Amino acid sequence: MADKTIVLTGATSGIGEASAPRFAATADRLIVHGPEPEESVLRLLRRLSAAGNADVHYVQADFDDLSGVVRLADRVRDLTDRVDVLVNNAGRPGAERRQISGNGYEVTLQTNYLAAVLLTDRLAPLLPPRTGRVVHVASATHLSVTLDLDDIQSEHGYSPFRAYARSKLAMVGHALWQADQWGSTGPQIVSISPGVIDTGLLHAMFAVRGAAPSHGAANVIDASTLPLPHSGAYIDDGRPAQPHPDVLNAEFRKRLHAVTAGLLSPWEAVADERPAGRPVGR
Repeated sequence: MADKTIVLTGATSGIGEASAPRFAATADRLIVHGPEPEESVLRLLRRLSAAGNADVHYVQADFDDLSGVVRLADRVRDLTDRVDVLVNNAGRPGAERRQISGNGYEVTLQTNYLAAVLLTDRLAPLLPPRTGRVVHVASATHLSVTLDLDDIQSEHGYSPFRAYARSKLAMVGHALWQADQWGSTGPQIVSISPGVIDTGLLHAMFAVRGAAPSHGAANVIDASTLPLPHSGAYIDDGRPAQPHPDVLNAEFRKRLHAVTAGLLSPWEAVADERPAGRPVGR
């Protein structure tokens, strides 16, 4: 990862927190995100600065408000003119009861899916052709549900597990759709299940234990650095795997994009007339 700029969302807990020091050890610039104010994560930032020679920056943003995603993207553009790897790791468990964000969207879908799509869209111009990469941290739970695109916000039959798994199914579908759009000459994108990992998110929904966060972090690092089977691939705990059959359907992906674009239209990426952000001096 030498001479690379990495953007990692959800870096202050769980798999993100375990991944961040490994990125910091080898990257040239590491931009980490979390929902907490910077004063609350100073210990983590000191640890990242000590892990290697990376130029480390923290950007706070609450994905319960999609305007925060836009501000995060703008701040990244202030810090760098190139993003080699974007890891969309930020996520939340399904809410115990169906909740609506201030933006009017089901909160699990917004945090886990809509925020990742919006951030990818706004940072896409900074991803180098062919070598740039986006990693969607999804979940094998996506295999156990279906996603009714006429009820993408889970107004009917809501459950915390279904809301979570459906948001991850949407991420896997988006990765395949985006791979089609970028083609063979554009950046690459991959969706992964990092494994069953012992995190607060896991315990919020399941009465099970999992592997250490370092195991999930290793899968994130591999997805960010190793050759991919193909852009749009789904990797389950380090191994290429078949995703949900629905996302292999081009018509489903087209409809998913149309529905997603409609939901994100108020925050749609627009041409930015200001100069591209300049890298911060070391």
